[in-house]
Amino acid sequence: MSLLLALVVALIPLAMAPGQFFYFDVTPKIVVLMLGTAAAAVWWALQSGRASLYQGSPEARWFLLATCGMAVSLIVSTLASVNRAVSLWGSNWRYWGLVTQLATLGLAYMVASQCLGRRRPLRVILRATAVSGLVVSTYGIAQYFGWDPFQDARTYHVGQGIWMIVRPPSTLGHADYLANWLLFVVFADAALLSELQPAEPRSGQAWKYLGWISVGAAITAMVMSGTRAALLGLLAGALLLVLRRGLHLTRRSVAMAALIVAAAAVFYVSPPGERLRARVHWSLRDRAGGARFLLWEDSLRMAAPRWLVGYGPDTYIGAFARYQSAALGRAYPDFYHESPHNIFIDALVAQGVAGPVLLLAFCAIGLAAAWNARSKPAAGPLAAGLVAMAVTQQFTSFMLPTALAYYVVIALLVSLSGPVAPAPAWAGRRWLKLGAAVPCAAVLVFFGVRLWMSETALGAVRRDLDAELVGDAANHYADYQHWRLPGGSADLWYSRRLAQLAVGNAAPAVRFQAFQLSGMAAERATRTVEDPFNAYYNLAAYYARRSDFAHTEQCLRTSISYAPNWFKPHWMLAQVLQAAGRPQEAELEALSAVELDGGKHAEVTATLDRIRAAPRGP
Repeated sequence: MSLLLALVVALIPLAMAPGQFFYFDVTPKIVVLMLGTAAAAVWWALQSGRASLYQGSPEARWFLLATCGMAVSLIVSTLASVNRAVSLWGSNWRYWGLVTQLATLGLAYMVASQCLGRRRPLRVILRATAVSGLVVSTYGIAQYFGWDPFQDARTYHVGQGIWMIVRPPSTLGHADYLANWLLFVVFADAALLSELQPAEPRSGQAWKYLGWISVGAAITAMVMSGTRAALLGLLAGALLLVLRRGLHLTRRSVAMAALIVAAAAVFYVSPPGERLRARVHWSLRDRAGGARFLLWEDSLRMAAPRWLVGYGPDTYIGAFARYQSAALGRAYPDFYHESPHNIFIDALVAQGVAGPVLLLAFCAIGLAAAWNARSKPAAGPLAAGLVAMAVTQQFTSFMLPTALAYYVVIALLVSLSGPVAPAPAWAGRRWLKLGAAVPCAAVLVFFGVRLWMSETALGAVRRDLDAELVGDAANHYADYQHWRLPGGSADLWYSRRLAQLAVGNAAPAVRFQAFQLSGMAAERATRTVEDPFNAYYNLAAYYARRSDFAHTEQCLRTSISYAPNWFKPHWMLAQVLQAAGRPQEAELEALSAVELDGGKHAEVTATLDRIRAAPRGP
């Protein structure tokens, strides 16, 4: 059981399948979570004589209550959601819906239960984390230096010339998620090193060396990712460790610190450090962290009308567009805001006030458990890891690996607060546990298999369209529609990709078929995607290519109703109204587009100038 839990925790951040799945860096992680948690739930239920977490310690009881409270809050917010299907299964970009979050909570609960008062399971999980972290860090470092056999390096290079930066995502999909997860690795490795005693056998010494290597690789990859929030979290966690243990300076430690600083300085000024210097340059120019402050302000205003139950898990993309301010639109007209970049605001918007309160409660429970278990070697590093992750997550939102790391650290701290030899539970409860575990496992397997099949079919669609095999793509897309779960669909992407083929250099028959299928997918997308403002804008573009200006105008006005401060539908509507001979209305829409664009695109201003310069009738 311990090995299974450790494998699931370690494999989730590693799981990636380029070429197999459409969302190759997200879907495999969800599938591993679903199938792994299902297997662990049944195995956990079959165990007899294990201690009850509720009887373990006061912190363990509070952890159980917080887990149940979070589950109830998620269920209530899903039932009251503005889009129940998306809240149930999750959006395409992270699948952080009810099912995924409950599976994550369940896995963390089983980690706490299995490790309660037992040193060996704790070590197994820490060792698995060290190995996983070393692999992920090594891949991220290789990406920084230009070696990447799995992903297109252009997706994580930004800028040009000497100011080009590289932000390696490794297997986590984005540099921010990589660095945030590596905080878990750093402090889990520190906990593993604390657990290992000088008198350990040879195998223990081998793990000690691996732990140090994993720490070094994780910190190096974190720095190369250029994620300021993670470095701030690392500093916060390190300060907590220093305060707990005291600052004991020795010649060896001072020499080691000086060597590390010197090596870092040499690398920074060397040719390989050019991309890191560019990242520092851009960071100094953007001290506010991009759109975050405006985004937080708009998100808090958005949360106010539904402060009790929220909008539902993972519905932020579609719901936020109505509340985006003109100031945020002007500052970042081309940005697509998928989350509020703060775990507490994200939980507030999704679940209402219960969300951030429960997240804070989890954090408080973990720190209380660390205090009560302060005599145990791993407690300090794990508490420092919890603080580090809580700090860095103020600037980003949960993805599965980072959320699981947050809950697992708390679970491990709770397990340390338990007695050394907890009293075994009544063996007859095994059948009660099994009766609850089997249906839950069946749901997780159902979700995992359906997601696997639908994403495999969608990956085939992409390959077919890249080869201009529109007919084969349509057949595979039908398979995708058969397997996909309700919620966000790929109809919008499919429509846009077909539209590109329709205006490309393919054979006339291929372009005609692509155009027809594009229109059908565009119309369907208005009912199936989580961002309707994008879907209606895309449908308007389809009608415009057909010179159907009446439907184009209707779709654009619907898009504006969903996202009133997005400049693009105003801009397109101005051109449609001008073509329809309605210059006064066209000028008003063009003026709105210019104001919301914030001067970022010269062609938007040129449209207003052209409308004003055009002759008008009496």
